[in-house]
Amino acid sequence: MRKVAVMLMVLVVLLAAGSAGAQSVGWSAWLYNPQNGLMTQVSESGDTLDQFALPLAAGTDMYPNKVAVAPSGDVIAYVPYNSSSFQGTLLITRRDQIIGSLILPNSYIDSLQFAANETVFSADSTLLAYGYALSDGGWMLHVIDIASGQTIFVLPHDEPLVAVLGLSGGVDVTPVPRHVSWERVSFNLMSIEAQSLPSFQAYDWNLLDNTLNANPVYASLDADVLLSTGEIVMTLFDERLPNQNSAFPFFQTNSLQIYDPISGGRFPFYNTQDAQLAMPRFIQNGERILVDSVDVNQRFGWRVLERDGRLVGTLPTAVTLTAARGVPDGFVYTTQTFIPDTTTLMAVNTRAGLDAGSPIWTSGLGEIVELVWAGSTLPVAQIALPPWTQLAPPVFAPGRGGAVAPAPNQPLLVNPADAGGGAVLVTPVLGALTPGGLATINTTEGDTLNMRLGPGLNFDIVARLRDGERVTVVEGPRSAEGFTWWKLRTAAGIEGWAVESVQEDGTRLQTLLPG
Repeated sequence: MRKVAVMLMVLVVLLAAGSAGAQSVGWSAWLYNPQNGLMTQVSESGDTLDQFALPLAAGTDMYPNKVAVAPSGDVIAYVPYNSSSFQGTLLITRRDQIIGSLILPNSYIDSLQFAANETVFSADSTLLAYGYALSDGGWMLHVIDIASGQTIFVLPHDEPLVAVLGLSGGVDVTPVPRHVSWERVSFNLMSIEAQSLPSFQAYDWNLLDNTLNANPVYASLDADVLLSTGEIVMTLFDERLPNQNSAFPFFQTNSLQIYDPISGGRFPFYNTQDAQLAMPRFIQNGERILVDSVDVNQRFGWRVLERDGRLVGTLPTAVTLTAARGVPDGFVYTTQTFIPDTTTLMAVNTRAGLDAGSPIWTSGLGEIVELVWAGSTLPVAQIALPPWTQLAPPVFAPGRGGAVAPAPNQPLLVNPADAGGGAVLVTPVLGALTPGGLATINTTEGDTLNMRLGPGLNFDIVARLRDGERVTVVEGPRSAEGFTWWKLRTAAGIEGWAVESVQEDGTRLQTLLPG
């Protein structure tokens, strides 16, 4: 009892110090309580910004263990169920208002039990992809328009295009969405047996022409996405790199790999021979990676890495994370070990150093809550991120290939043909804007470049592109209203038109730079 009392006193002092030192709200986090469906939004300074109970569907009385929050932070997807019949209903809500629902048939398992995070939504939070296994065999994959709450595309296991690839339709096979856009849905087919495999096969369902193709990129569910670039970091076993695979149960995830959506390639940038890696997370505005590790002697440690694979350091061994999310200056995490029988939200500023962090918020006694989302509440300056190191040749998505694109204004540490494994600087060659090529957004004084639905100032704005952001040129040029327009595609898959240059203070500013 004395130890608990002392810990409580320490927490009160730390919370007071944290509140006193807070300058502005730069990020917020959503926490979910599976016991009562309570969603709590907490600010950077520990204030409760919002709190409400998720609604239950008719005929349901139990909340699920997981919920998925859209990239925008204001749309939630979850499946409450009936505790007697286990009948479930997919609900899509905006705050505590239901905006869409899908009554499930008798199903074995659903995709949110495998992956409940931003990746089941499109980057613009307008679409949701959801899959489930039928109890008598077979599976279904739905794409739901969030604005209307209606299913607009369905892919069943017995569709002819599925049969061509010979995909399994077993009792426990579930499609798990990995990337969602208005053009395609990428997904894994998961089963109980598949969970013991070192990698998974993924598929691209093209919504425009209703075709299905194998995609080797999304090979792991243990992954995180950087929404500003569309990059995905994942853990995988890579037999090309040093490992002790035989010393670990099932297999060893000995590498961290990055998928670059600009090039369409996935490659390893970090390797450890003597440890198993898990739970990778983009932190510090995408500049660094946090990853858990455990060696054959069951020694655990959280590592912080640079994008070039260098180890920054490790967190104190006493740190126990149940979930972590990146924020602009580091990351936040939840732990149940700070005060017994509660959940504490901690914040770590990795720009200042590596430590256990500061307590931001603590639940009530007996409340075990989940960290389900964290995001910026103020605009974050888009910086030129450092390049990745490539340790082995990349695997490419269908129809993609060639050199891996460097970060804006940065060389790429890559040489796949180098037998010695060393990194060689390869400088990008800049040329003219051309369809199929790359472009870098160039603005001044923190301005953004409007991307519109069509080539003209009267078209709606679909995105605002930040200085230094890398995009793919899809189509153009077009002349309209005194401007030259190009159709662009962002790393998140959003497409629209933007001007090539503008007049600024009597001079011409090139807003789209080739390469």
